[in-house]
Amino acid sequence: MYEIPQQLEYKEKIVFGLTFGQLIYALIFLPIAIIFFRMNIPMPVKVFLIAIPVSLAAGFMFFDLFSKIKNWYWWYKFREIKESEKIKKLFGAEVRENLIILK
Repeated sequence: MYEIPQQLEYKEKIVFGLTFGQLIYALIFLPIAIIFFRMNIPMPVKVFLIAIPVSLAAGFMFFDLFSKIKNWYWWYKFREIKESEKIKKLFGAEVRENLIILK
């Protein structure tokens, strides 16, 4: 008899082994790549332009780029919080002698 872990996460695969979120990203970036493909420009430029939305789609679909961008944004926004009132408001913590005391 096997124990099933409680933290088991299940995501339904819709088409081609992609989840619904991955499929949405593919449907967003695929038309952009098709527009670049249909342009009447030299092949090296066309390949370069197509590589941009394809790499962005791969980043969002498989490497969780949306979460990384969101984390970078919050880091950039709060990288220099020097006022204890802002820290107290942000974390709900107390600041004594440059230490954050969490409750």
